[in-house]
Order: sequence, then C-alpha cells, then structure tokens
Amino acid sequence: MPPLSAELAAALARPAPLNERAMPEPTQPTQTTIDAKADECELGTVIFWSWRGGWARVDRGGSDVYLGPAEIARAGIERLQPGARICFEVRQDKHGRKPWARRVRLAEPTA
Repeated sequence: MPPLSAELAAALARPAPLNERAMPEPTQPTQTTIDAKADECELGTVIFWSWRGGWARVDRGGSDVYLGPAEIARAGIERLQPGARICFEVRQDKHGRKPWARRVRLAEPTA
C-alpha cells in the first residue's frame, strides 16, 4: 500500500465538522420560580426528598403530597431541601393512593 500524501494525512487527522442541523445545541432547563400569590396553586413545604422522590406538606392541611422525581426534573429543579417552599397542583390518584404534586415550582418568599 502506498504511503499517504501529507495533505491527505492532515485531512484524516482533523475531526470532521459536525452537521449543525443533525445535532442542535443542548439547552439547560431553567429553574422556574413564581410569585405564589399570582398563580392559583397550592403552597407547601418539602418535608423529605431523595433521588427517588419525596413528600411535601400542604399549607391548607390535608394529606401530604408525593413529589415524583420526574415532575421535579421537568420543572428544572436540580435539588430540593427539606423546608423549601414550593407551589404545585394537587392530583388525586384514581386508586385511592396518596395525592401527588404536578407542575411543581419553587415559591418566592413573600415579604
């Protein structure tokens, strides 16, 4: 096999340019923070959180609400700490299980 020319060897050593249409720029999820008074949602406090989910206590009372990890990731929240104030919609499961939170957002502290 004949040796490669210097131009061909240099061209093969360079990485091929990526097609921008085939690979769009990745977007980072943004953490959603709202004014709790401006939206009709339930306010609550995180009482427990781990990578498998957690629980929040609703301010108006009633059953604690399950916080699913998929809902937290969908909201762009990277980490929840116990005591964090959140706003969410309460959904009731059809099979009589505990209610769960949907459309979770961090609540801004009201002064």
